[in-house]
Amino acid sequence: MSNAEGKVIGVFYYKNVFGHILERQDRNSTSLTTISCGFPLKVVTNNNPKQGWSKVSSAGVSGFVISSYLSSSKPDCIQKNYPKFISALDLSLSEMFYWGRLYDMYINGKSKVK
Repeated sequence: MSNAEGKVIGVFYYKNVFGHILERQDRNSTSLTTISCGFPLKVVTNNNPKQGWSKVSSAGVSGFVISSYLSSSKPDCIQKNYPKFISALDLSLSEMFYWGRLYDMYINGKSKVK
């Protein structure tokens, strides 16, 4: 399996509630599209990926996602478990965009504050 951008490593699933496929390997990069939990993404190789980022493609869009936000198996998503709750939120596209940007900016890890 391969495409114009490189060899497909496999299909992985986005595991945060909302997020984005970004243009560059940078949290502040331009969003190419908004994605949600369980969204399948083809992870492809490229020449020199920045550590912690995966080059992905889906539905004609190619960009980057933080690697720790991907899962090799379909995650247990709140959208699937509580569809009535999510539907009742009645989120607009712009609200989903902003929630996705929040997840993109959130830095996971252990605090270094003492």
